[in-house]
Amino acid sequence: MISKKKNHNSFQIISLLLARVFYSANWFNIASIFFLIALDLKQDVSMLGLVTASFIIGVGVFQVPAGILAARYGASKTAVSGILIASFCALLTGISNDILQIVILRFVVGLGMACFFGPSVIMISKYLGKRSEGLGIGLINSAHAIGGIIGIFGWVMLAQLFGWRTSLIIGGVLGLVTGLVLVISALVARPSIKRHDERIPIQNVADNLDVAATKSPEAGDGITLSGLRQTIFNRSLVILGLTLLSFQAGSSIILTFVVYYMVSSLKIDLALAGFIGSLNLIIALLFSPVFGRLYDRTKKAKNILIISGLAAATSVYGMSVPSVYVLIPSMIVSAVFLSAGFVIVYAEAKRTSNTQGLNPKYQTLAVSFVNGISLFGAFWIPVLFSFSVDHFGFSNAWFLGGLIVLIFILPAFKLKQKLAR
Repeated sequence: MISKKKNHNSFQIISLLLARVFYSANWFNIASIFFLIALDLKQDVSMLGLVTASFIIGVGVFQVPAGILAARYGASKTAVSGILIASFCALLTGISNDILQIVILRFVVGLGMACFFGPSVIMISKYLGKRSEGLGIGLINSAHAIGGIIGIFGWVMLAQLFGWRTSLIIGGVLGLVTGLVLVISALVARPSIKRHDERIPIQNVADNLDVAATKSPEAGDGITLSGLRQTIFNRSLVILGLTLLSFQAGSSIILTFVVYYMVSSLKIDLALAGFIGSLNLIIALLFSPVFGRLYDRTKKAKNILIISGLAAATSVYGMSVPSVYVLIPSMIVSAVFLSAGFVIVYAEAKRTSNTQGLNPKYQTLAVSFVNGISLFGAFWIPVLFSFSVDHFGFSNAWFLGGLIVLIFILPAFKLKQKLAR
């Protein structure tokens, strides 16, 4: 019985991480091949800023609705719906005729990804068990990094071989396949958990909710306004969302513009630029689980957040020097400390929902709410950055980016000294 349960958990973990990989690939592939899209559709860097902003608005605005849907219908159903919607619209992007269609479709892709993210954080924690929140989120972020590497470097190669349209269609199809695998993993889990405890309703099993949640007074009775208010107006969650905005800003600027910057300003070959651009995510892949495990063991997560924010801001400043020999070390440093910020904030958001009297069924909402604050708060940053590039050049734009990262790390000073257990 235990062996079968472990096998089912392993299958669920693998299917969830696989979905996260191609979720991430479809997140980043537009930015990596935008140079080719711009040539074909006769656009410039300002359109890259607009497409990115539309996507981030979609992801940010729908974080809270996604959390509410997960509380009402379950994490698993919400995650599957999200990955299928995002992947289908990513596929449609490949047959778009103009930039406006791409802007609209990227908004809907963001909507779908919002429905996937929060539930995936809760699901991975359930699969790994207690005391592994940091490790679980570290694995989720590593899968995100793997997908980002594929989306940045892999899609440059695909686009050069088959054209940018075909490459985006491939991304959509692969995302749909991972969504179906996620469905299969949920179906496999049902009979296993039902045998483990006949009292647990099947729909809760499929949704990977805590047994404790099913026993709470509000469980199964729908969503309550008091529960929503307690989550959305929780002071710690709001501060965590504002802190995450610093790391979200740094990551968005680097991963959106660095390939275009290297090709257009530093005159680097597109394939090489894609590889260098993926270094940021290669480093994140390696360090996210490290910081996740560190979070599980440390009592000074606040200090790590502040140091990471300051280091990330400095590294973005460094990218203002128009040299690939400064760019690469700056990207590596930023990757290390940005990965720390994401892992710790997400893990702390989940922990906060457990320790401050919030109903367990709103765990997904808590994580999604924090992520929503950072994403919706960051939608204007790519537009401002592209505007700065057009009017003042890339060097000044990178300097401005570093300043933005520095400003938004300030809320971290308001966090309690001992974040982790």
